[in-house]
Formats: sequence, structure tokens, C-alpha cells
Amino acid sequence: MATLASDQGIFGASQKIGLTTATFIGYIVPPLMCQYFMGVLVQLEGTRFYRFALLPVLVWFAWRGMFVDMSGGDPKQGQMNVGLITHMVSVPMRGTVWAIAREPFRRQSPSNKTDKSDSQSLYTALWNAFDLMFNVRGVGWNWPRGLVLPKPTFETESRTTFVLLSTARLALYAFGLDACIQTLRILGPDTFGSLNGGSLFDHTLPPLLELARSVLVSFLTIWMGYFMMQWSYHVLSVVCIILLQQRPSQWPPLFDSPWLSTSLTELWGRRWHQMMRELLVTLGMQPFSYLFGRLGGVFGAFLFSGIFHDIELRAFGRGGNSVAVIGFWVMNSVGVVLERVWKKTTGRRVGGVWGWMWTFGWLGLWGVWVVDAWAMSGRFGALSLPGEFEPSVELVRFVRRCLVGS
Repeated sequence: MATLASDQGIFGASQKIGLTTATFIGYIVPPLMCQYFMGVLVQLEGTRFYRFALLPVLVWFAWRGMFVDMSGGDPKQGQMNVGLITHMVSVPMRGTVWAIAREPFRRQSPSNKTDKSDSQSLYTALWNAFDLMFNVRGVGWNWPRGLVLPKPTFETESRTTFVLLSTARLALYAFGLDACIQTLRILGPDTFGSLNGGSLFDHTLPPLLELARSVLVSFLTIWMGYFMMQWSYHVLSVVCIILLQQRPSQWPPLFDSPWLSTSLTELWGRRWHQMMRELLVTLGMQPFSYLFGRLGGVFGAFLFSGIFHDIELRAFGRGGNSVAVIGFWVMNSVGVVLERVWKKTTGRRVGGVWGWMWTFGWLGLWGVWVVDAWAMSGRFGALSLPGEFEPSVELVRFVRRCLVGS
């Protein structure tokens, strides 16, 4: 399959509505307003009926919002549509979790004690709803279940210090992200590194060289995703701390050194970002646990994650590979179950050096096909920082000028 451009589905350019002031107000603002009002209601007693009544409206508005073309028809800006569509998918997912919540959401004090009196006031609920819209992990709230937050390297409650540190990290993550993108484009300038896309497998190469190349591309893709999420998270943290006057403690690290994981359970349960944890538990794990037992719940959570990531890939407008993407997440559920079987059989958890090799060997075995789906879509040729800023390229040019000048 040379390209996936013909498999565009509902995300194809022919289905899109151009971005104007009118379409922004008419298509993008309504689902965000519905989400905000849902965030207010979920903090108040006796509002479950109203939340259920608002939910189908929220779903409908979010569906409409997916069809706005944020790229302006430029394939290189396709990532803008990915951001919009994935957010519009997550809005009704989070709205569903809020609608079915049996207990009101409450803010917690630093000592993790729920402040019931303050959370019940309408004014406070109106203000806290802004935090709910951005706070996908539930930091400082009573609703996350089993969430383990990473400890910050430099702990501070000074907003100024935190903003300065985050700005420095932003620069590092931007450089790392761009370096990965540029390297991928160099490795496949006419195939997966271009907008046309192409497989990361090159059968004209010797088998070992082809394998090494595919492993390198997969390695760079993982780091690219890591840098991209870190960069976006720190941009949002700086904005919220400056504009909403939030505390630095509300923005703990997003990752917990995932490269140190010695089991799939440790990786997905703690060290990888936990932004979708509550959604996967509520909408995936709980229904499947009810129907098929505890192990079925593990499968349900990963299946739900796979469907979400498949939509995320297709949101670029160049098709996708559901078998590869959803299959990767389903096989991770199989891996987690195998780890539980190992523990039950031997009495020992998966861990240590062998656990590390098992974890990343299993990820590599199934993950390379996801990377190939990305490569076929042409996303490596479109990904870039805002304004197409290329810090790694600028650094190389600067060094070259210095060497030539000397």
C-alpha cells in the first residue's frame, strides 16, 4: 500500500468546513461552553438529571466541531486538525464521566482533605470549572482513582520560579522535538519523511540494515511523541499559572521516567502520562470488568485506548491502520495479563533487567507497526513547531557559520 490518502473517511478534506470567525463561534465554541457548564454542574449536589440531559447536546456539538478545517487547506498544517479532532473526541468522553458521576467533584486542600463547604458555592464552582477543563488527571480533586503523581525534580511554590523553569524546559523540549523530526526527514526524505508518506521498511536493504533502520525510526518516533507532549504540557502550565493564577503544585511532572520501566504494568500504570487514566477506567475498564471480570477490565481499558489513538491517527486526514494501532494496545493488555499470570505462578513480580528487556521488547514487537502506520500517513513530513520554527536547524546553521567564520 503506497499511500493512505484514498482512505480519508469523515476526516477527509472534502468533508471539512473552513475556519472563519463565524465557524469558530458556531462550531468550536458551543462544545467548549457545554463542557464548561457540565464542569459546573458536576460540582453541585442534585444535578445528575441535568448532566444527563446536557450530555447528548455536548456530544452533538463536539461531533460538529470535528469538521472545522484548522489547517486552511495546507497539508503541512494537518496536525492542527489532529489537535482539534482529538480534543473534540475527548470532550464528550470526559462529559460522559462527569454525567455519570455519583458524587460531586470537590477540590482538595494540600493535605488531601476535601473542602465541602467551599466547593458547594456556585461562584466557586464557576471558577473551578475552568480548572476541570484543563486538569485531565484530576490533580487536587477528589475524583482520580489510583493516580500516582511523579515528584518534581525542583519543587517550588513560587509562580515566577516555576514559569522560568518551565520556559527553560520548553526550549529544551522544542529542540528535542525538532531534532527528532529533522532526523526522520533525513532518513526518509522521499518516503516517510515527506508529506506523501511511505513505509519505514525498505526491502531493498539487507535484512539486518532494514531492521536497524526500522528500530531507529521507531525509537525516534517515541521520543518525538514524548517531547511533543512535554512541550504542550509546559505551554499549558505556563498559561494557566499566569492567567488563572494556579499554583505550581497543580502542575506536577507529566511523565515519571518511562525509560526506567521494568514491566508493562509499571509503564502504563504509573510512569507513562496518566492523562487518560480516569476515562479509560470509567468508560473501558469498569464496563468490561462488569461483563467479563477483572482481566476483561484490563482488555477494555486498552481497547478503549486503542480506538482513541486510531481516531487520532485518522484525524490527520490520510487514513490509518486500525489493525496495527488498536492491535498494539490490545497486545499490551495481553502483556499485562501475562505479567499477572507470571506473578501468580512464580510469586514474583516482573522486574529487574529481564523485566526491562521484556517491557521494551514487547513494545517494539507490536509498536513498529504503529510507527509504520504513522509513516504511511505522511505525518512526519507535516509535524513542526508553531510558525514552522526549526531550532535544531538554526543551531546547525549557527555552528556552521561559526566554523566557516573561524
